[in-house]
Amino acid sequence: MIELVDLCVFYGKQEIIRGVNAKIEEKVLLLGPNGSGKSTLLRAIAGVIGYKGHIFIDGQEVSKLRNYNILSTNLAEAYYLGLSVKDTVYLYEEIKGVDPELFTEMLNRIGLSNIVNKRWYHLSVGQKVIASDVLALASKPKILLLDEPFENVDLGKRRVVAGWIREYGREGIIVTHEVDIVRLFKDYKVYMIFEGRLFGPVSADDFLNASVIEGEDPSAVLTVEVGGRKFSFVKGDKGYRVENLISLDRIYNIGG
Repeated sequence: MIELVDLCVFYGKQEIIRGVNAKIEEKVLLLGPNGSGKSTLLRAIAGVIGYKGHIFIDGQEVSKLRNYNILSTNLAEAYYLGLSVKDTVYLYEEIKGVDPELFTEMLNRIGLSNIVNKRWYHLSVGQKVIASDVLALASKPKILLLDEPFENVDLGKRRVVAGWIREYGREGIIVTHEVDIVRLFKDYKVYMIFEGRLFGPVSADDFLNASVIEGEDPSAVLTVEVGGRKFSFVKGDKGYRVENLISLDRIYNIGG
């Protein structure tokens, strides 16, 4: 279980994550526009950066947690030890329990077995994303923290990666800024983050079938605050359809 209590993260004097509270006991999606704090939140939960407040993983404070191998992430900071993909797999087999056979099998499944012997800096952006995703999944973790696991990945491969995310891990957070990704996880719950504040959860189905209107609506499945303005996600065709958003960045253009 991931529990966030009055969580704040600062870069210098700038507050990036603002008083977040949540308890996550399943796999959920975290959506937000670029610069909203999605990756920062994930880095704090993964123990990569410092924070104020509390982050508990299975009841243990992250800042005091060591060698907790049932948690996996695709964050680049987790895989800086190896120069090549093969080196990284070898190292993380030893220190984290990555299954090298499963790793190879997964890459074969999507036609990327040729990247194993390449150095990380020789990979395309999409190849790096997939290799990091598969490294996180091939340790068969309990908890997953995946930052933009579909970015620069083509549609066919996205469906395969989504299937793996559904298969591996019992709980965790999948971060994306793309609304279309939600369609691959219609039975999940969705959180949204704007300007460092967390909103939700709402069911993926309610999210996908909602419209966005400016202001508060008592019938809303979720209300968020963006740039000092409130927006309601309501059922039906009352406003701008979520399915037409593509990215949550477009919410800034709704209404006045």
